[in-house]
Amino acid sequence: MSTFLNQASEIQSDLAAIRRHIHQEPEIGLDLPKTQAKIIAALDGLGLEVTTGKSLSSVTAVLRGAKSEKTVLLRADMDALPVTELADIPFKSQIDGAMHACGHDLHVAMLIGAAKLLSKNKSQLNGDVVLCFSQEKKALTVQDT
Repeated sequence: MSTFLNQASEIQSDLAAIRRHIHQEPEIGLDLPKTQAKIIAALDGLGLEVTTGKSLSSVTAVLRGAKSEKTVLLRADMDALPVTELADIPFKSQIDGAMHACGHDLHVAMLIGAAKLLSKNKSQLNGDVVLCFSQEKKALTVQDT
């Protein structure tokens, strides 16, 4: 377990940077092209099967474990809220009237972190992991993802 914690510690600053970058450019609704692009860039090089939504800006990535006996789904919301950010922080929202007041920027960063750690340890997985980044405002169907 300490190896896993060490690996997590090694990516902590990268994940904080990703979260802050997403926080600065929040997108509202179902069309989130900037957020989608940031997620795809963060997943690049991890050996995942990445697909994007057809009617949503969702991202689905499949990690194949050593043995494909079972499958687990991990999901993160990625949309922001129509709220003006009043906090004076270095990574404050740069979009008037939009912010990640509900923590979806953190959801995305955590799921990217899970993708990085799991892909690094995929030889130990007895199954596949599906990582789904999507919007909260609409129930997803198979056609959407």
